[in-house]
Amino acid sequence: MNYAEAVQFHEEIKKYGSILGLSSIRALMHELGDVWKELNIVHIAGTNGKGSVCCFLASAFKEAGYLTGQFYSPEVFDLREVYQIGGEWIEKEEYASCMKEVSAACEKMVQKGFSHPTVFEVETALAFLWFFRRKCDIVLLETGMGGETDATNLMEQPLCSVFASISLDHMAFLGDSIEKIAEVKSGIIKKNCPVVTIKQQPGVEQILRKKAEELHADYHIAPAIAESKIKDGRLTFIYPGLGEVKLSMTGSYQTENAALAIRTLQILGKRGYFVTKMQILKGVEKAKWSGRFECLSKNPLFYIDGAHNTAAAEELSVSLMQHFPNLKRIGIMGVMADKPYREMIHILEPEFETIYTVTPDNKRSLSAEKLAEEWRRQGVGAIAKESVQDAVKAAYDEAEADGEAAVVIAFGSLYYLKEVKCALYEIKK
Repeated sequence: MNYAEAVQFHEEIKKYGSILGLSSIRALMHELGDVWKELNIVHIAGTNGKGSVCCFLASAFKEAGYLTGQFYSPEVFDLREVYQIGGEWIEKEEYASCMKEVSAACEKMVQKGFSHPTVFEVETALAFLWFFRRKCDIVLLETGMGGETDATNLMEQPLCSVFASISLDHMAFLGDSIEKIAEVKSGIIKKNCPVVTIKQQPGVEQILRKKAEELHADYHIAPAIAESKIKDGRLTFIYPGLGEVKLSMTGSYQTENAALAIRTLQILGKRGYFVTKMQILKGVEKAKWSGRFECLSKNPLFYIDGAHNTAAAEELSVSLMQHFPNLKRIGIMGVMADKPYREMIHILEPEFETIYTVTPDNKRSLSAEKLAEEWRRQGVGAIAKESVQDAVKAAYDEAEADGEAAVVIAFGSLYYLKEVKCALYEIKK
């Protein structure tokens, strides 16, 4: 199997959809020799911020010399980006080699009467196999949308279970209340394995703490960061006992994610994975995560942010006020129809003077025209565009005409940010 054939296989198995549960991934990993049992895993769940927390952890571990595997989801810019070791994507040859072995294991399962694994189960299995082959010292494993029944939730004894912010999302799969969602996500907590979390909403906090107590898991809360500021192009804050922390990722929400990563590093240090204070500070400052309040252009200012639910919209609103309080803000929005886009618009409506709407290339997408109608209903003059390229060009031209007085932000779904990047590249080249 070459790389093109591996990519084709990945596309073909999307037809099997998303199915929560562990029986299929267990059978698949059994065919692959249960290699996951040889890995030392930090398991990370939450609604928003999982990827950023992974990124901060990985960067700090790299500073300390650990060979660190990272598994994220979903991919935004490339299939291979979700598999990383030391911050480097899996090579095409390695991807094809691992996919060949995983696809053969899938075939054996089908021959034995099992259903074919889903695409996320295949991705998870490929990650386990690659990290095993490369003999990673530590693996940072991000859940998909769930927790207890998520395909990543195989391990019985992770190094620790980490919880980024938990809020409402994927309600059709996880439950129609934040408490139900928290209950599902709390399923990654394991007996005698420490738990590290941010300060969650009261209902979420109660569920996580109760599960930890039942399983005799030490419970740790990262310190809340009350104040942050922009200094020399960096987002800075004070972490107790560590002093000033500088971040290259400048979304306001990153202070919370960084604090969670730092507390996790401190806990893991007691479990044999020691990282010095200087390595922590250097690591979190060097960490970069594409698509999260990422600056693509400084002239004119052009950002992308994967805000795709109400909690993320609230954080984006704070970031806009912190970074651009006096600039004209021009938005590009594309969103999935099953997301709470009306609530997101209500949160973000005061932040934008102009909105261009697009239809992401996804069968779940809301049409650009329907999205524009909703913005207009809430009082903002939105313009629906035929393509992402048209929207980027229109927003870019408007911002360029305003000189240094405007900024463009594309947001609403991770699925179309690659198109935004490509379109902007074509304009600026």
